[in-house]
Amino acid sequence: RTGTASPRSSDPLRAPLIRAPPLRAPTLRMINQDRPPSSPPRPLPASTPRQRNMQNAASASVGAVVTSLFVTPFEVLKVRQQACGSRRAARCGMVQLGQTLVRAEGATAFWAGLRPTLLMAVPSTVLYMGAYEHIRDAIQAAAARRRNGGGGALASL
Repeated sequence: RTGTASPRSSDPLRAPLIRAPPLRAPTLRMINQDRPPSSPPRPLPASTPRQRNMQNAASASVGAVVTSLFVTPFEVLKVRQQACGSRRAARCGMVQLGQTLVRAEGATAFWAGLRPTLLMAVPSTVLYMGAYEHIRDAIQAAAARRRNGGGGALASL
């Protein structure tokens, strides 16, 4: 048998297995991690209760506005669909109503009633979130006092 390969190299089942290096978890390194910092980072200033209340009010207002902007078109279509009733069921689908609304009144008709919605949603969301934050903080403070040997969990309320 001249010119034939050895049985070891021609048989794929007998070929030596390729061993991959063991897998290691990746390590995250920050830029300039090896250098010591020139000075320790300054802690953020503690916010006052007034600042926290203003931040909560602002975030609740933004949330209410964004929610209203997204929900109002669906509310308009829902009300139009309810007004359509069963007499013209073929033209009362959401897509058909939307197309009719855009043709007849323009795209801004989807946000009809946005002002009253905002006048209701923004103050109620601000009050809700403010009350929630205040009550949550009071309960947490009372629970901390209770753990440290103070009064009952709801003693300060």
